[in-house]
Amino acid sequence: MQTPTLRFPVVCPHCGNERLAELPVSDIADALIRHESIRLRAPCHHTGWTATAVQMEQLREYLAAVRVEECDSSNL
Repeated sequence: MQTPTLRFPVVCPHCGNERLAELPVSDIADALIRHESIRLRAPCHHTGWTATAVQMEQLREYLAAVRVEECDSSNL
């Protein structure tokens, strides 16, 4: 069985290009619950950084949206 992942946009701090990043849902959820940092990566410059408070909140919202979609589709 595959590990569920969340794909979300990140903006490279070096060039400003937006790309999709992907992390395991369990890693994101654990970090958010524990108020721990999440490392983001931009593939264009092989750069990593710690998600800001705004980015953490966006990840929380993306995760909630996926959960809502999951619940909606299971009611079909």
